[in-house]
Amino acid sequence: MSLAGDLGQEYRENPSQEQCLFTPRKGFDWTDEMCYVTILARKLMTSITRASSLPMPSVVRLLSLAALLAALSSGCALTRPAVSADRAPAPAAARQENPLSGKGEAYYRFLKFSYLLDHDREEDALVELERAVAADPESSELLAELSAFYLRQGNREAALAALQRAAELDPTSVENHMLLAGLYASFNKADRAIAEYQEVVKLNPDHQKAVLNLASLYGAQGEYTKAYELLEGYIRRHSENILASYYLARMALELKKYPEAEQLYLTVLSQRPNFEMALFDLAYLYEATDRVPEAESIYRKILAADGGNEQARSRLGDLYLRQENYRGALEEFQKVLDSKERGVELQLKVALIHLELGEFDQAIELLEGMAAAHPENGQIHYYLGAAYLEKQDFGRAQREFDKVPEQSSYALRAALQRAVIAEKKGDPQAAIELTRQAIERHPRDAEGYLYLGGFYEAAKRFPEAAAALREGLAVAPDNPRLHFRLGTVLDKMGERQECIRQMEKAIALDPNDAVALNYLGYTLADMGIRLEDAEDYIKRALVVRPDDGYITDSLGWVYFKLGRYEDALIWLMKATETLPDDPVITEHLGDAYRALGRWREAEGSYERALQLGSEDRERVQAKLEEARKKAREGKGD
Repeated sequence: MSLAGDLGQEYRENPSQEQCLFTPRKGFDWTDEMCYVTILARKLMTSITRASSLPMPSVVRLLSLAALLAALSSGCALTRPAVSADRAPAPAAARQENPLSGKGEAYYRFLKFSYLLDHDREEDALVELERAVAADPESSELLAELSAFYLRQGNREAALAALQRAAELDPTSVENHMLLAGLYASFNKADRAIAEYQEVVKLNPDHQKAVLNLASLYGAQGEYTKAYELLEGYIRRHSENILASYYLARMALELKKYPEAEQLYLTVLSQRPNFEMALFDLAYLYEATDRVPEAESIYRKILAADGGNEQARSRLGDLYLRQENYRGALEEFQKVLDSKERGVELQLKVALIHLELGEFDQAIELLEGMAAAHPENGQIHYYLGAAYLEKQDFGRAQREFDKVPEQSSYALRAALQRAVIAEKKGDPQAAIELTRQAIERHPRDAEGYLYLGGFYEAAKRFPEAAAALREGLAVAPDNPRLHFRLGTVLDKMGERQECIRQMEKAIALDPNDAVALNYLGYTLADMGIRLEDAEDYIKRALVVRPDDGYITDSLGWVYFKLGRYEDALIWLMKATETLPDDPVITEHLGDAYRALGRWREAEGSYERALQLGSEDRERVQAKLEEARKKAREGKGD
């Protein structure tokens, strides 16, 4: 029950009091009504302050009500003032015919609207909100609220009319202009939407959403120079904004400013290596400039991460076709599922950008609107469910995944995410069973086996995890991710030589997989074998991910195993700067100091590793005691 519902329980239990909430009481004049509202406002504020567990939207709504009530009641006393003889109250019947008027009537109706809305009586609530607007037709706030309510009910025409009037009454309201722009865009009235976003940018040049949406609309109309200049000015003030840099790169690409666009994309990808839209755009740039190997490499990278990515596979097929590699093109096109889920690509791209950047509320806002307009589009429901899952809203995530049609190309993904929800709720066996069911429906897709192996691995059921991954390899023997995951499981089972063989297969299939390169290099170093190969693998990984602290640690550990302790110390210090709270890396640093006879520094590193929760405390404790003893003896440093 909401807080408003709790507050209203007192009135439900006493019908006469409930009636008082909505009906001016007999025997009171307007002053009495104002005082009554004051008391109600104070009760509402007291309840709000005690509602530590109340969802934020309810708190915001109730705070708004309390503010309205407080404004209505300002200046009135809590006791009824004396009434002079020449201002005797009108007869009760007369007062009942028109108890309130103007703003007072509007506030009263708005309070009633909010109460009914909190009790899921939407039709009655709408009537009261419309009456509130009728009582105070010059209130832009009430009109905006009415517009939002109409929109919630799917009445876009009425929402637009109310919002247009609200914007006329308050032309300085950024929020009204933003909402109005969005509505115009939903009606495909791009010119009107552009005009509203332009007003927002005039009022607030640093409004990110307005700037990006305006640039996007400029681009959609082919006005790339306008979009470029708008974004360029914004980025001069906000150089750290990744999303704006991405949009600017797109406009530079459209204007054929290829060197500038490439540099912008590389800058974005240096901070967001798996930013899929930027990868696609950069691949297109490479195609446009006849740099075919670079374009192919990017498509392969996307497919290595997501083998079911139809767009990457289609574009790779087109690339092969232009190179007259007909067999390669045919192979890629055959893998593309026949999909009817087209036509919303631009909006979906924007939503996916928000998801990539962790801006889940913005993604949900876009995807909710798209889902309402395209209720049968499984891709939209899938990504909407994914956004809710990121926010840990398992109920809504489950509902969206359930809406993905079985014939959709996203049906398997949705089924696997339902399994993820079960695991996150603490039921790993249910997750395993759901994944098995998904594999039965999609036995030729490697993704199901990857998830099944992952769930078994998380439950420390390693033999079953290995068996599941081998099932997948029987279906997809050239899938590098299956080989990699099998290698990690075998490592945990103590089968390190077989682990090495699986990692080598993964790298042969995807030579630029930094994670596999690092894993293999570190494993070889930890085993003290093939150290030159280990160094080579890790250096290749660092080329792909130069700022990765774990890979940096691996290179330091290889040098340690090679007896190059000074080199090891340099790289291990760099790794601890990047990942200062990792106990293993901190222990490695202590080992380098120990090998160099720098006992006090070794002592400090081992103490720190223990504080960070080292898994092998006995081993680290022994090293610490040795370092302390040597330091007290004055040996080394």
